[in-house]
Amino acid sequence: MATGQLWLFPPPRPLVERLGREFFRNLPAQPGVYLMCGAEGGVLYVGRAKNLRKRLTSYRVANAERMSRRMIRLLHCVRRIEFDVCADEHAAQRREEMLICVLQPRFNRAGKVWPAA
Repeated sequence: MATGQLWLFPPPRPLVERLGREFFRNLPAQPGVYLMCGAEGGVLYVGRAKNLRKRLTSYRVANAERMSRRMIRLLHCVRRIEFDVCADEHAAQRREEMLICVLQPRFNRAGKVWPAA
């Protein structure tokens, strides 16, 4: 038996409600960078993934048992997700670093220091 809390109502799915199920079905299963954008058009979060489909589908359900409050707050603020497919994981990491430095998204950790490559 699961040790989690019994829910009277299912956890919210803010991204599925806004973007639709088709968005998640059509994602590529390749490495890349994704940008979560807010209502004003600004970038709230930049992340990278080995597999964009697996990573972005993990954000479909805002489950309080699996996610931090910060991440749930982010999911409720997101209005659209943009992604950029990269050749490999190393290229995705470099692109993510560059985008974080230039855009300085609100939900990325402040003062993130990248190791010298």
